[in-house]
Amino acid sequence: MKIKTIVKVMNFHSLLHVDAARRISERYIRMESEVSKIIDLIVNNRNFILDKLSLKVDDDQPELNIYIGSDYAFCGSMNAVINAAIAEDEDAEKIIVGKKLRRQAPGTLAVMTRDGFDEEYERIEEVLEESLTNQRHSAINVVYNHYYYSGRIGFRRKRIFPIVLAGEAENFYTEDFTVEGNSEELLLALCAAYVGYEMKIAATNSFASENVMRQNATTESLKKIEEREEAERVIEAKEKKQKSFRRVLDAYVKKSFYGGEIS
Repeated sequence: MKIKTIVKVMNFHSLLHVDAARRISERYIRMESEVSKIIDLIVNNRNFILDKLSLKVDDDQPELNIYIGSDYAFCGSMNAVINAAIAEDEDAEKIIVGKKLRRQAPGTLAVMTRDGFDEEYERIEEVLEESLTNQRHSAINVVYNHYYYSGRIGFRRKRIFPIVLAGEAENFYTEDFTVEGNSEELLLALCAAYVGYEMKIAATNSFASENVMRQNATTESLKKIEEREEAERVIEAKEKKQKSFRRVLDAYVKKSFYGGEIS
């Protein structure tokens, strides 16, 4: 199969996914801000803090980083920045999602493909649950390529736990909550759901970025292939013209020196 045909198939494949991924990503972007405010108001409310019920982390423990990349080609630069982060984060424990990412690194707890993310998500849930319940990590971060809009994709390292106080105004935390039952279990469940939600948002953003980048790369590749084919056609036409000219010249020489006729 010709290279151009392969690139055309990849370009068409990315076009099929990029619009749907973009719409989902933009919807999540709008939701993320509101969900973050809600969980912040709940977890960091004054009653929980005064009663010392808010979830704590052990600062002496390593961080947990979740790296999200891609499974397929035409995303080299996208995966390169994530692989560089994996190499730099020697002391962190890691969950690596993506076939093209560095799959053997110190502190790796789980490895999976991007295509298998949804099917194997329970493995990540188990790690997150143990992390939150037993204070296994000082922080949980997600590392990926963030989709901002079609013209802007950028590397992002986002801390999703602990949930830092986001309210800047003095009157931001005005709601006090009373809880019936085990408040620690409730907070744990809420935080686990929030962390999982943030990670899925990151995965969706990464998928949108991947398809935008692949579309750009394959479109540029097709342009380069067409430019090369055009150059080859010009060379071929020139060679054909030169052959024709030599044939006419040979015939002229024969006629001039031997009295022959030009055929």
